[in-house]
Amino acid sequence: MKKDLKTWLAKGSATAAALLMTASAVAADGKTLGVSMPILAGPWYTAILYGVETKAEELGYEVVVLDAGGYSNIDRQLSQVQNLITQQVDAILVDPANPSAFNGVAREARGAGVPLIGVSSPIVASDVPPDGAVSSSHCTLGEMMADGAEAVLPEGGTIGVLAGPGGAFWAEERLRCFKENTADSGIEIVASLSTEQDVAIALTTANDIIQRFPDVSMLYAADDTYGVGAARAVQQAGKCGEIKVLFAVLGEAAQDLMEQGCVDYVVAQKPVTIGAQSVDLADKLISGSAEHGAVRTISPVAVYPENLAGIDLTEIRQPKGWRPKN
Repeated sequence: MKKDLKTWLAKGSATAAALLMTASAVAADGKTLGVSMPILAGPWYTAILYGVETKAEELGYEVVVLDAGGYSNIDRQLSQVQNLITQQVDAILVDPANPSAFNGVAREARGAGVPLIGVSSPIVASDVPPDGAVSSSHCTLGEMMADGAEAVLPEGGTIGVLAGPGGAFWAEERLRCFKENTADSGIEIVASLSTEQDVAIALTTANDIIQRFPDVSMLYAADDTYGVGAARAVQQAGKCGEIKVLFAVLGEAAQDLMEQGCVDYVVAQKPVTIGAQSVDLADKLISGSAEHGAVRTISPVAVYPENLAGIDLTEIRQPKGWRPKN
């Protein structure tokens, strides 16, 4: 009989180690996947975990979920991944805070025979290819956001950028490709700031940009944590529709703000699908039925007020009220 799925959420390597000892005992007669995330706050990670948990339960895996508590806590995330390797989980799903810091732990995992699968990142370590990955192309996301900016600002204009967490591969790649694809569009970036991934911080940052550049045409945000903060700043300034708001990821708050006229264009990834496909790929790598190094690309979809009502949310968002198991 299939075991019930159990998920542990941990912050800090000491707590993680204690929980992993428990996980090891539970998994002695079963299968276990480790999940390492730089942070679990926000709608993106809730949707990812919904996809991970539901697919893992279907395939009979226990799941150990570890939260490093923020993109700045790279050493904590590395320690948590090392603990997972030590416990010999069957595979580790990881969204690396900064792939350049993960080369050593990636080699350690490979030496221990524990597959590392990138979740929403096509790479895990900058110099060590992943055993597998499931992700949207972050460059494609940037290109689609550029298309959105040009559609919303056909005559060009000025943009303030909430760039995402400093050093985060996904954020840097999106912005790089956005810049490349708006180079000849008449769109000019007048401010660009990297901050922690927090709605309140994003709100403050967006307010600062609006105060410094009151005639700014658009706010670009790396994802909907930043985007919701940006949209609320525009709303508080009474400038919905006047200052356009563009970002990636369509959470509930993002949808609400678009319906209120304060968000103009979102490139929606499919985190539920990414989470589920990551578990499926891990299972196939463990059984030897998937090719080593396989990368599955999950295409995003452009969302704007005119097509919002027709968007299928089942790949984008967990059911209303769902929370990760504790």
